[in-house]
Amino acid sequence: MGASPRQRLSAVERRIQALQMHLAGVDLRTVAKQIGYADASATKKAIDRAIADSIARGEEDIDDIRSREVVRYDRLQAAHWGKAIKGDPKASEVVLKCMAGRERLQGLAAPKRLNIEAQQLGDDILALLGDDEQGAAP
Repeated sequence: MGASPRQRLSAVERRIQALQMHLAGVDLRTVAKQIGYADASATKKAIDRAIADSIARGEEDIDDIRSREVVRYDRLQAAHWGKAIKGDPKASEVVLKCMAGRERLQGLAAPKRLNIEAQQLGDDILALLGDDEQGAAP
């Protein structure tokens, strides 16, 4: 049997609470313990679903979530920057992970755009080669 309306509402409320806690900076394990998820992985899935549900309803703008996450990376990086510059390997690792996370969220690692003229030239060459192959006698 499926979940009752009350159970579904409870699940939605739990997901929303998990998302709010996560956005406030609470780690996934702590969220899992406080809300009652089995582990950090289940909590992450619930948070992802809450974000997807929210976007589908148009109540939450993904750009706002992305901006908040970038600010969190900025704060975390700033907290570890001094030690990282002085050579602390753990602080350096945190800083690099923050940089990578921010890069991912902001799309900075996206592939370079092709020049449209170059793309058109490539398509023209392929078309010419295709015509030569079709017109050639065996």
